[in-house]
Amino acid sequence: MLKQILFSILFLTTFSLQAQVGVGTTDPHPDVMLDVNGGLRIRSHNEGSDDAAKDSLVVLDGRGVVHRIAKSTLLANMDKSLVRAGVSTSSGALVDIGVSGEKRVKFDNESFDVKGEYDNSTGIFTAAASGIYRITAQLRSSSSLLSAGDFGIAIYKNDSGRTTYTKIAEERYLNVEVTLIKVSPPVRSVSTLVQLTAGEEITFRSITALSLTLAGTTNGNSTFMTIEQVR
Repeated sequence: MLKQILFSILFLTTFSLQAQVGVGTTDPHPDVMLDVNGGLRIRSHNEGSDDAAKDSLVVLDGRGVVHRIAKSTLLANMDKSLVRAGVSTSSGALVDIGVSGEKRVKFDNESFDVKGEYDNSTGIFTAAASGIYRITAQLRSSSSLLSAGDFGIAIYKNDSGRTTYTKIAEERYLNVEVTLIKVSPPVRSVSTLVQLTAGEEITFRSITALSLTLAGTTNGNSTFMTIEQVR
């Protein structure tokens, strides 16, 4: 009799250790040992080091199941803006916008546009999500005539209704060129961080009172722009 009781206790103990536990549910998910239907409160926990959050994080999938994943995996799957485009040919690269000495630069040759936010037919980037963005751009002049005048590049932020255009970065200074000899550097470049709200736009403008011809290449490495959402 005693052996039967001990066997029964041992059997029940083994069964309870292998059984699933459901809190707030009578049908725990088959993939987990503990299924909580409701809020979860942890009264005490072990303090981890700062390094603990550098390599992995705990996340929930669509079923609510907890997983531990590498931080690099999480960052790689974040849906953020990444754009690079250049100018393949100077023809049609500068668009008249009715502002004296300024024209919108149309980077027509896209290398990549992860979220499809840049329109290479207009030269306008429209942010799909609010966040902080790093914007860079470079213009290279290919003119070879006698000339002296202001030459630069500017980045503009436009509101979603295109009623307000705010210059957020600029590089410009006197450009001097003599036939086949560039007295001043033919390149103007600019880079900045800007906070955008979803729907706001970024455009690029050339600044010069003289006739300007941009250097274009098939790989877009002379005149180009990049946009990266950093957070």
